[in-house]
Amino acid sequence: MAVERAVPFSQTFRVRYEECGPDRNARAAVYLRYLQELAFAHSAALGYPLSWYEANRLFWLVRRIHLVVHAPAGYGEDLLCTTQVVGMRRVMARRHNTVQRAGVAPVATAVVDWILTENGEAPVRVPEEFAAAFATLGRAIAPSALQERRTPPGAPWAPLRIRASDADAMGHANHTVYLDLLDDAVIRAGGDTAVTAHPRTYDLQYNAAAPSGAGLRDLAWQEAGLWHYRLESPEGRLYLHGRLSANGQPLNAPLSGPA
Repeated sequence: MAVERAVPFSQTFRVRYEECGPDRNARAAVYLRYLQELAFAHSAALGYPLSWYEANRLFWLVRRIHLVVHAPAGYGEDLLCTTQVVGMRRVMARRHNTVQRAGVAPVATAVVDWILTENGEAPVRVPEEFAAAFATLGRAIAPSALQERRTPPGAPWAPLRIRASDADAMGHANHTVYLDLLDDAVIRAGGDTAVTAHPRTYDLQYNAAAPSGAGLRDLAWQEAGLWHYRLESPEGRLYLHGRLSANGQPLNAPLSGPA
């Protein structure tokens, strides 16, 4: 069935047992995995399947994510996920996404900025032909950046290694893995309740893709009521930085510009 280019695209996912944590609810990164698959399905329905990207050596990488987990979802629940491309800026396209039980308020909402790259490396302009498939690409969007935070002096960094099972078909850690790492670091720092609170808001900025086997280090710390996170190489190369609000303190979405 043909998909109208300006209409939101939806697909239903069922929460699996292994996607739930000790609180019996789906982990935050699970919603990102659903939305990644949804973006692939949406693109394919409009004539751009994964095989097209592979043939043209073009690949989308996530640049920034603003995720709000509004309510819990447990094992066996069917969640209706919806996505829509809302605009572009040179090499970037933005999607608005919702995850909800049918007919009720959203379980999660997310704004995701994707960067189009050649071979997963250098950014390239979004092809003009995409506008024929995604009508909303004609809308301009504001640039988006998350300000880095200085780490506390003498903070206890934790070493880690990107496992082979963390890597996707492009050979580097899938962007969803980084959110799991953030939650792990917050728990280590004593924020157990923060990663299961409802609502809670994540704001993540991706700076580099970590290859399988990469030795990195990460740190989570609390400051001014927010949890902050940094993932980098031992030499200080930044891969991801982000923050988590679990006390109702709002975080600006990428749509509002730099935060």
